[in-house]
Amino acid sequence: MTQRIVSLEPSITAILAALGQRHRLVGVTRYCHRLVEVTDLPQLDTTWAVKADEVAALQPDLVIAATPYQAGKIDMLLQAKLDVLCLYPQCVADVYRHIRWLGRLCDVADQADALVEQMQTGLADLRRRAEDKPRQRVYVEEWPKPLMNAGLWIAELVELLGGVGVPPPVGRQVTEQEVIEADPEVIILCWAGIDKMDPSRVLARPGWSNVSAVRSGRVVAVNEILLNAPGPNLVEGAQQLWQALYPA
Repeated sequence: MTQRIVSLEPSITAILAALGQRHRLVGVTRYCHRLVEVTDLPQLDTTWAVKADEVAALQPDLVIAATPYQAGKIDMLLQAKLDVLCLYPQCVADVYRHIRWLGRLCDVADQADALVEQMQTGLADLRRRAEDKPRQRVYVEEWPKPLMNAGLWIAELVELLGGVGVPPPVGRQVTEQEVIEADPEVIILCWAGIDKMDPSRVLARPGWSNVSAVRSGRVVAVNEILLNAPGPNLVEGAQQLWQALYPA
């Protein structure tokens, strides 16, 4: 059985911790503490910039990585004779599937099934609460320069909460003109890796003054890692989306 795991993404660390498998972790990323208390463990870069020799020094049985990947970094891990599991979640269903995979890998399949069911229940509750709400045009910005709209699993959560993600399709670089023409009623800032975002920067963008969300001041910064890390934290991330869409 796999006893020594290096996690190269916060989502992996969060999943393993939620499954009661924190004790298997021998190395995590310097961002993982934003989801799980792991400051006592060796801190590494994510798959985007990780150094193979630093990972190898921890003598892991398995290295688990997930998107985003930097070209060549996985090759370097393999060249260091490390066993690497690479996950590429695209949607919420993939997140559930990966939780179950990791549960079986660690011989805690029942806990994994229970975790997935718990997530499904939490999201289903939010969906029911949104059923009688008016649909709103929502632009989730994952990066400001260049402008990027959020990926598929975040778009799915927006849809689940009664929103309509604009401008379509998701998970790509967009232009300012596309956003302005889509006229979102809510803009959600979810800049990957940035824990403090200033909505005033969006409110002051030239040419955006007639966008509905800017006119009404509905530009909201969320705790981005709750949404960008595809793990059990997505339920809490969806709750933040709810608060942005339906403020009290």
